[in-house]
Amino acid sequence: MLSEPRLGGTATDIAVRGGAIRVETLGSGPPLLLLHGWTLDRRMWLPQVHDLAAQYRVIAIDRRGFGQSSAPPDLTEESADLLAIADTLGLDRFALAGMSQGARIALAFAAEHPERLSALIVQGAPLSGVPGGDGDLPINQMAVLAVAGELPTLRYLWRHHPLMQVDGLPANAIVDHIVAEYAARDLAAPAHPFEFGEGDLARIVTPTLVLTGAKEPAWRHRVAGVIARALGAERIDIAGAGHLANLDQPELYNRALARFLAECGRALPASRIN
Repeated sequence: MLSEPRLGGTATDIAVRGGAIRVETLGSGPPLLLLHGWTLDRRMWLPQVHDLAAQYRVIAIDRRGFGQSSAPPDLTEESADLLAIADTLGLDRFALAGMSQGARIALAFAAEHPERLSALIVQGAPLSGVPGGDGDLPINQMAVLAVAGELPTLRYLWRHHPLMQVDGLPANAIVDHIVAEYAARDLAAPAHPFEFGEGDLARIVTPTLVLTGAKEPAWRHRVAGVIARALGAERIDIAGAGHLANLDQPELYNRALARFLAECGRALPASRIN
């Protein structure tokens, strides 16, 4: 049983192919949709939502296969999920922020549906085809454990991986709770190959902010550089932060998001700001 409450907002289920996506909304103003990373859920945005909800309609989702969403895992369906969420909530255009695997989904959505986005933020993004990513994630080992039903061992392995390390009690408590409830549905399900590489970036025209934690692995910094150069995007390293930069250094992270979103909002015609 997953713990309640989540973020303290209004939660609802939105129908998508194969099930539903759990969405939680806080605040009012221009819409900002948040995509969590692999093995995580919408609780990873706890240090952001209440701060940003003072100026934005913050919409945090549990991606399919994670958290409280019932839709089965399938990366190839997630752009369609975002469209369903936006259409159901009446969002013409919205800002989209994604972390890690969620950032790859955000990039793919920006390439496929540029007319729906006012701003794009990607944090610790992976990218297919950039050399040096082998061994970045212990996916194969974790998949074997998932199929064997060895979830405690899987969770221990992942919680102690360098990508999952954060500083401070609040951040560690959030990560502990999320990892303890990770059900590995995506690892136990049939694979749905999903690729998004450097060549696909040419289709993105949305103003973009590329974030990494300063202490992230070199490959993540290399990918961030590729994305920033291809898109002519702003690039920021969050000082003192690892892969989970929004949890490690929430004040610096929130400040960077708020400034970028404000700049993008000023650049939009008033009639297009929801």
